[in-house]
Amino acid sequence: WLWPGRIALGKLFLISGDPGLGKSLITITLAAHVSRGYPWPVDGGKPEVGDVVLLSAEDDAADTIRPRLDAMEADCRRIHILEAVEELDVEGKPVRNMFSLKRDIATLEEMLLSLPSCRMVIIDPVSAYLDGTDSHKNSDMRGLLAPLAGLAAKYKIAFILVSHLNKGAGGNALYRTMGSLAFTAAVRAAYIVTKDPENPDRRLFMPAKNNLAKDNMGLTYSIVAKENGAPIIAWGQEPVAITADEALAPLESDTDRTATDEAIDFLRDLLSSGVVNASKAQKEARDAGISEKSLRRARERLGIKPKKSDFAGGWVWSLAEDAQNSEDALSKSEGILGDQGHLRGTEEEDLPAMAHLRKSNPNLFRQEEQNHIMDIARKDKAIDLPWMQKKEYN
Repeated sequence: WLWPGRIALGKLFLISGDPGLGKSLITITLAAHVSRGYPWPVDGGKPEVGDVVLLSAEDDAADTIRPRLDAMEADCRRIHILEAVEELDVEGKPVRNMFSLKRDIATLEEMLLSLPSCRMVIIDPVSAYLDGTDSHKNSDMRGLLAPLAGLAAKYKIAFILVSHLNKGAGGNALYRTMGSLAFTAAVRAAYIVTKDPENPDRRLFMPAKNNLAKDNMGLTYSIVAKENGAPIIAWGQEPVAITADEALAPLESDTDRTATDEAIDFLRDLLSSGVVNASKAQKEARDAGISEKSLRRARERLGIKPKKSDFAGGWVWSLAEDAQNSEDALSKSEGILGDQGHLRGTEEEDLPAMAHLRKSNPNLFRQEEQNHIMDIARKDKAIDLPWMQKKEYN
């Protein structure tokens, strides 16, 4: 393994995503890890230090790639950019042509022979190097990718292919990669890069397929700028239990929001007494008729982050510490703020005062608590309702 459980030596891998989400930046980050042996995010472990060959058709080596590598403190002596292949024209004069997966595999093999410590080859995007091959024809793509897979196996190198997503919506994430299904069939693992539907400032790196290891949870990341102005990847500290299909699904509807509220109540009850094994929690949610999508959204809203158990192994869930402490500190008969007490479990006659608090401080309650207040307040003629009819509160 180069990255245990995620990227194996000797195999092809695919990273797909829409433009502007950081696909190329992720591949540069992988190259930096390999060049220095930096620890992998979340999973831990370090790759064996080695060389990386990079084919990039979209980013300039001098003004884009090098500053990013410097910002990541990569060992640039180990990262080799293949910009073009030099050949002789009919008159015997040297000319430089763009690398072609159709005709230049032998040239790439020569380069790999000169780099015995090479651990990774990045082709970004793979569509730029097809040399006229129809990416939508399975037979043509299989013929093009087979020699590449042969090189990967022969020299024990991980080949990372980068692609864009098509304009489909929802469905199986594997069908979202642009071009033929031969791409996803040829690779041993495929990853999707997409926006986090719950956090617009965060991105997701999600496994869509992995034939070599058990399913791994996805990773989160943000893009931040270093001192030299170059962007880098800032990985999240915890994995996310969401599938690639869910991450690419359309935003939730009103029905989804209601189902999410139910899942939130379920998780609060289940985790109120402490840590619960993640598999057990997921099974009980299924038994309760809660979908994986609703359960995942509820976890995100409650701030429940999977953690590795120190004892029995596996992943466990628990309520966020601040939420659990607040539940422990206040009784069901108390309100939400100090003398006003805690919202959950409060008697109905106390709710009008809380509605008044909501009016004066719109950010005071969580969405599901706001909904509960509004349901009760609408039944109470003593409450002034116009503030709740405003669009921002509906």
